[in-house]
Amino acid sequence: MDIMTNLEAKKYLEQVLDQLKKETPTENLDNFEERFGESREVLKFENNYIYVIVKDPLTKLLIEKFNSRRMNEILTDLLQTKTGFKFITKEDAEKENKATEKLAQVDAMNFERSSRKLRAEFTFDNFVVGESNRFAFVTAMKIAESPYAVLNPLYIFGDVGLGKTHLMMAIGHYILDRNINANVIYTTAQQFTEDYFVYTKKDTKNIEFFYNKYRQADVLLVDDIQFLVNKPGTQEEFFKVFEYLHENNKQIVITSDRPVGELKLMNRLVSRFSWGIVVDIQSPDKDLRVNILRRKLEFMISNVSDVSDDCLEVIADNFTNNIRELEGALRRFITYCVSMNLPFTVENVYYTLDGIMPKNKNSENKDDQAVEKLKDVVSSYFQISKTDLLSASRKPNIVYARNICFYILRTEFKLQLVKIGEIFGGKDHTTVNYGYERIKDMLNENNNTKNDIQYIKEKLLK
Repeated sequence: MDIMTNLEAKKYLEQVLDQLKKETPTENLDNFEERFGESREVLKFENNYIYVIVKDPLTKLLIEKFNSRRMNEILTDLLQTKTGFKFITKEDAEKENKATEKLAQVDAMNFERSSRKLRAEFTFDNFVVGESNRFAFVTAMKIAESPYAVLNPLYIFGDVGLGKTHLMMAIGHYILDRNINANVIYTTAQQFTEDYFVYTKKDTKNIEFFYNKYRQADVLLVDDIQFLVNKPGTQEEFFKVFEYLHENNKQIVITSDRPVGELKLMNRLVSRFSWGIVVDIQSPDKDLRVNILRRKLEFMISNVSDVSDDCLEVIADNFTNNIRELEGALRRFITYCVSMNLPFTVENVYYTLDGIMPKNKNSENKDDQAVEKLKDVVSSYFQISKTDLLSASRKPNIVYARNICFYILRTEFKLQLVKIGEIFGGKDHTTVNYGYERIKDMLNENNNTKNDIQYIKEKLLK
């Protein structure tokens, strides 16, 4: 049975209890009334079970031990389909009802959020806080809790992809969550310019429609204000909107990729951006990058523990510029591993991200100084020529020496697979990875490989 209302379920419960009472010996009727006198309410029907509310844990235990099997038999005969009863205490039922109500409220809020012109996921709850963005976060929260106060406007600046738009939209969500009738307008400098052009290109009298759209805002969120540069007409109109909203105590939030003093806009506009408070967001440190990856992971896979901290740290170490790059790298790694049915390992982090990992200057300098020395040491140690080492020869001793090089360049110099392939005559990165993995396996199988690598590493340090 797929669907049953609580009213229908209660009717069936009464019928089952009536039958059960008829079957109960007269001397046990007092026990029957004690158990079922207050056990006639239904919580829900789910997965072919009618959930019956009982008064306490002892009653639940007694019914489950002495009555539930017969009740299920009667119900199955009555409905001609396999259906049963489950029992839940009144206290637990109240908790479940509260949880269901809260979930319904969350669902309703998420539905309402999805209709806003704000990205639904850009909330304060989803903003990962660290030392590089803490002051900006605290300030944004303060403004969201008390808009139209003294911190007006809020000017947030920082490089691309650090969370400025997220923080701005979080303010909008927070205000709308508490006052659905608030008129929160989000726009970009480009969209503001386009609106001005569209409203006035045919008839300048339409400027009033343009003004009305923005002057009706309770909260105006403007992204990437720097794109008003070289647009004096649009700057003038934005100045008028800004003045009107500020004088009428409406909250204004602005983001940019540069400090106020570096904006190439009209002076009177730039000066007003400093009236309230200016905050910046810096590049995230490693701890914050790892925490951001953990949070993003929750939206990508069901079991986040499948991805180790080591994997996240490798990504965090290599993608340091901004959060967009960081998230993009994680998404590529997860998508590739899931699509190809590969485990989430450190080796597969390097494999899937090898082509997009930023170049590491320290590693490149190390390459220039040490690769030739590595070739010399390995060639001498295994008594082969450097030409053989770089060749396509499949002789076991040469392949082994070459794989040793792959392993050391990967583990000690942190070179990418593609780069190592280039050093060894343009070999494919899959070949390099195979050789690297082969040495890893051999390290677990015998001590000779350990000794070979240890000797070569010591020679490199001299």
